[in-house]
Amino acid sequence: MKKLNYLLLLLPFFLLSCSNDSNSSSATPTSYSVQGAWKTTSAVLNGVEKFGGANPVKSEITYFDADGGLSTQSYSDTNFSTLYSYSIGSYTNPSATTLNQSANAYYPSGVLWSPYNISSEIILINSTQLHIKTLNFPATNDVYIKKYIR
Repeated sequence: MKKLNYLLLLLPFFLLSCSNDSNSSSATPTSYSVQGAWKTTSAVLNGVEKFGGANPVKSEITYFDADGGLSTQSYSDTNFSTLYSYSIGSYTNPSATTLNQSANAYYPSGVLWSPYNISSEIILINSTQLHIKTLNFPATNDVYIKKYIR
């Protein structure tokens, strides 16, 4: 009888100490920020790689600043030393799946190459990777997928 009393006393403790794993909607998902420096690893336009290899741009770094500033430097070599082009502008991240960028792209001499204003879908973001997909860029019906690492 004594064992039954102990069991009855401990039963509420066991029941209250168990977690409820079946309700995953109450868990807060981890979110990641685009803020920081990102190195481009791939830039695919309509299924064709446009980064590295025989392409003119072989290394690139993009900075998403805390104040909404955006800058990108593209290089024609793999060690980030021969500037191919650069852009300066701003970005917003209005949702976990949207990245808006507005900037002017320049030749290394400082002459304006092209302005751009794009809205991209964030298809992957974690602590080390960022993948974005932009539709209708640079032209109508184009699909541009860019991948970055920290």
